[in-house]
Amino acid sequence: MIGQHSFCVTPAQEALFDSELSKLACFRNATAVRLSPLLSEEFVLAANYMKSFPQHAFRVTNGLHEDSGYLLSPTCCYPVFSHLSGQTVTQGRIFTHKNQCYRREDYIRIGERQSAFLMREYIAFNPDLELIRAWIDDVKLRVSGLLERFGLAPSLDVASDPFFNPDDYKHKIQKAERLKTEFVIDGLAIGSVNLHLRSFTNACSIRDPQGQPPHSACFGLGYDRLAHVLNKHGSGEVALGEEAGREADA
Repeated sequence: MIGQHSFCVTPAQEALFDSELSKLACFRNATAVRLSPLLSEEFVLAANYMKSFPQHAFRVTNGLHEDSGYLLSPTCCYPVFSHLSGQTVTQGRIFTHKNQCYRREDYIRIGERQSAFLMREYIAFNPDLELIRAWIDDVKLRVSGLLERFGLAPSLDVASDPFFNPDDYKHKIQKAERLKTEFVIDGLAIGSVNLHLRSFTNACSIRDPQGQPPHSACFGLGYDRLAHVLNKHGSGEVALGEEAGREADA
């Protein structure tokens, strides 16, 4: 029997997703980083998350030192922003990070809603907002193409984080400005692309070579959810062959 907190994605699927994403032109030359999912509660994004979304946060202490706790990261981009805090990033830099992420859920359904799940993210930085928007458009096009080659039919839905109260101004701004777009298959969001503008870089004191906070954006793909929909469609061990190779040369 599958355990309540088992992962849906297999090692073979994980390796396939890693390989095919790395071939997409929009992710070419990304710098891979390997970071801990433990975030200090003093880190600004962790503190804001625990304040805004306490119902989803997993806080970790050893029981003896309650004043030195950690947040289990709910995303792969938060550790990257923590890693880059106080640093300068050059124009056009892209980082990629894969890790387990943690969000407390009201119920567990393997492959659809898990409190622990595997995700990969690509995080782009650029002082030019139009170049960041162009990167987002490219990601939408190429990731949609990849999913179609997997035999899936994704829709691109303008969305907002489900954590926000519908009456919250942040929710309204996010949707009005089209800051978040989800890749949806069979009603399930398997990934999203998000425009942060300068909010995260400013909060984390990340600067461009001119000393200004650059714009940032990220794309995240939930490996468990993608594996789930592939298994559902009977193509769980799909191989892309020559067609995927052509994307690598595009």
